[in-house]
Amino acid sequence: MRKDCIIDDPSRLNLRQRLHFLAKDSLLYGTAAALNKAFALITFPLLARYFSVEDYGVIDYFNILASLMTIVFVFGQDSAVARFFYEYAETPKRKQVISQSIAFQIALLLLFIPPLWLMSEQMARRLCSVSEANTLLKLVLLQVPFLLFINFSQNILKWTFARARFLLISIGSTVFSLFALLVGIVVFGLGLVELFVIYLVTRAVFGLLGLWLIRNWLTLPKDWRFLREMLPFAIPYGVICAIGAFMPALERTFIVQYLGDRELGLYAAGTKVAMLIALPVQAFQVAWGPFSLAIHREADAAQTYNWVLKVFAIGMFALVMMLTVVAETVIQILASDRYSGASVVVFPLVMGLAGQAVGWVTAIGINLSKKSYLNLYSYFVFMVVSAIAIYGLLHVFGLAGVAWGSMLGYLAKAGVETWLAQRSYPLPWAFSGAIGMGVITIAVGLASQALASSFSHMVGNITAGLGLIGIVFFGWVHVFNRDERVRITSFVYQLRKKVCA
Repeated sequence: MRKDCIIDDPSRLNLRQRLHFLAKDSLLYGTAAALNKAFALITFPLLARYFSVEDYGVIDYFNILASLMTIVFVFGQDSAVARFFYEYAETPKRKQVISQSIAFQIALLLLFIPPLWLMSEQMARRLCSVSEANTLLKLVLLQVPFLLFINFSQNILKWTFARARFLLISIGSTVFSLFALLVGIVVFGLGLVELFVIYLVTRAVFGLLGLWLIRNWLTLPKDWRFLREMLPFAIPYGVICAIGAFMPALERTFIVQYLGDRELGLYAAGTKVAMLIALPVQAFQVAWGPFSLAIHREADAAQTYNWVLKVFAIGMFALVMMLTVVAETVIQILASDRYSGASVVVFPLVMGLAGQAVGWVTAIGINLSKKSYLNLYSYFVFMVVSAIAIYGLLHVFGLAGVAWGSMLGYLAKAGVETWLAQRSYPLPWAFSGAIGMGVITIAVGLASQALASSFSHMVGNITAGLGLIGIVFFGWVHVFNRDERVRITSFVYQLRKKVCA
């Protein structure tokens, strides 16, 4: 057996060693994922200040399209390989699982990229009005195979616990891209086309490097038996991921078609600030999945779940108000006052993401019941509600209407997920506290935006700040019971003693 095909096996460890193994990998992969997400935030001030508002919107739009195309071509194969890789203990079978999956994805690329290339001019005219649209779309099409290779190799390296190689691809590509952008902007004075050439070169380098790093897991596919087993498993995940990636592209398409290029740039800037809430949410997700599944058979599991719901909901909705208060200031510091109108989208976007995150807690019953196909229904509702709400509200409220429509889609998704979870695996949730805080947060957000529009951002921020205090007070008095307040106070007191010791 090749040395590179020998992997760490946590099943051979005792409980203490397994927990250490999980904690180490959660920190490593969670940090790497957070850095990848943070790349957009790091490059935000660089690109937003260098390019015009309109051009920055175009950059964001075509990057979203690149992500959408990549996810469509992957179409759930990443989840399928993760599931079937551990189904087999023999290395030759694992190699076939990996090789048949990447061969299938390459076949999809060869089948669809050429006709998309031939139709690029007609597609570009429909996407946006910039003169370079056709060239940018072709550069995006050239990037897609390499983005797919990066995604595929990262997953294989993660599942085979090749940590150093995973970090080389994950963090290396981020650092290399940032360095190339800095050199390109400072030294050469990039335009839109040159920027996407840098993206293409960076992704080509690390896509090919990723394939080279997993070369010992690749072999000539035989009989396609493993692919036939994986496809039924992959398709639902492919649909879910495609819908999730399609909605940001749809939002921006509506903005281009009905509002204009400047609004596209403002929306792109607002989404970058809203992404700040995704960092703690992702960190929570890394821990919540294995934790919730590990304790679900315990007698006090429901009590623990409710405790997590209360703490997480208060934290999320308080963070929504905090980001609302600082949104205008952050945008002006990072991107300049040219983007001052972008703050109107921040509250509804972060509220939608927070509602979805809280919904992931209350929807744990779907995973516990092993009925993952139920997620298809919630994502379908998400797509329909978002599309209808965005289309309707943008004609009335403009850019803010797009963000509020998106928020309604996220909240509808969270509600349907929770309802389906309760139908499939009932749990005694204390919903009233989380719902109450959510309603208060939305009401305060509405009032804050209305007052900011009628008077000034200062008045709106004061309203949001008072709302933050109100949410924390409501959570402390009405969501936590007396025993829980005593436990929290005791925990804070003990923590303070340790810190001050």
